[in-house]
Amino acid sequence: MRLKTCFIGQIIGTLILLFGSVGVSAQDHYNTEVPKDIIILRSTNDYQAALTAAKQAASTLHKKLDLRGLKPKAKIGLSMSKVDCDELGYPCYIARGDGAAANDDYISIEYSNAYKGFAKGYYIVVAAITDVNSAALKLKLAAINKLYPDAYAKRTYIWFGCMH
Repeated sequence: MRLKTCFIGQIIGTLILLFGSVGVSAQDHYNTEVPKDIIILRSTNDYQAALTAAKQAASTLHKKLDLRGLKPKAKIGLSMSKVDCDELGYPCYIARGDGAAANDDYISIEYSNAYKGFAKGYYIVVAAITDVNSAALKLKLAAINKLYPDAYAKRTYIWFGCMH
């Protein structure tokens, strides 16, 4: 999985080099953190409460629920399976968006420790990741706020690059 992400990232980096600004190399845009806004519906230190909120939000907002195979793990908050951790060593957690730093629109539970600028020790119910201050952010947040008035967007940095 991570090798595929790295290969795709290398292709994207090559395209940036071919079609990007003159004098800017692909490496200037790859293997770096990029700013993103994350739409948060709820944060709690109780995984079961986060799971209940995530399931309810998926149903209410008519969005896909994708837990990405993550399970609570006391030592690090959340972990992928032993098989998915392969060369990283178990337990392991890769934050939503890391690698491709792509925008997305589904419900998941993430662990706050993985995101710069977030309070530590919380399970966060995430509804989307968008570009900073984008039109997509404003539209998504406005629609979500109709049903979840306390939902908000928080700025962080997500890794864009190889994950090995």
